Amino acid sequence: MSSSFNFSGIPAELMVLLKKEAKRLHISVNALVLKMIQCGLEAICEKRTYHDLDYLAGSWGPKGKKAFKESTQSFEKIDKELWE
Repeated sequence: MSSSFNFSGIPAELMVLLKKEAKRLHISVNALVLKMIQCGLEAICEKRTYHDLDYLAGSWGPKGKKAFKESTQSFEKIDKELWE
């Protein structure tokens, strides 16, 4: 099966959205369309593996880790008056 598409029948507005989403996911428009077709036809969408943040893996050093922990520390606190 060929993975090359002829996009001549796609309205310009839809093509803009496809290109924008493909760019956000760092994949080609062809790959995006294939993925959308696959998810539309199969129930495997329940078993998705996300790769949209892979490019960030390993990008923080010890300073970044410490800064993240410090800036999110307040999320660990529970406002008791909100839960009474």
